Amino acid sequence: MLPQNCNQHVNLVERFTLLQKIFMRLGFYGFMIIGAYGIYLESILWGLIYSGFVIFGIEFGLSYFLCSHCPYPYKHSDCLFAPFWVFTKQYKFRSAPMSILDKTVFILAMAGFIVIPQYWLFKNYTILILFWIFCLPTIASLPFFWCRRCQHFHCCFNLVSEELIRESEQR
Repeated sequence: MLPQNCNQHVNLVERFTLLQKIFMRLGFYGFMIIGAYGIYLESILWGLIYSGFVIFGIEFGLSYFLCSHCPYPYKHSDCLFAPFWVFTKQYKFRSAPMSILDKTVFILAMAGFIVIPQYWLFKNYTILILFWIFCLPTIASLPFFWCRRCQHFHCCFNLVSEELIRESEQR
């Protein structure tokens, strides 16, 4: 019989390897670049609008509303998505739990990165497939691997068990 607590034998991640950072950054920024390219092929104006949304979404939807709460850049000098100093130089660490606004803006930004290009990508199946080759493993790795080991306990996607959170706070 399988144990009911799937996190029972999971260790929290303290630092990320160079290979983990390369794969996550390549996948994360790769699908957005491919999405922008696919839109540009159909409409330069909408390609520019999506690119602006991506820049704005990364700067605020991720950097401020999510990453400024994350302990990795501030306490471990590490990050999967960008060099840690990108966040530490822009924003002070916000140790308080994420507010409803923080969570909402973060989720809308992430959803927009994926959903917005679909209309234009369906006009070019090669670019659509390439987009999903980058997007699917990257996004799927979050809940199935990273969110089960993450020390950002206030994130809306964190899946670390309460037991592991208590153990971590006692250290």
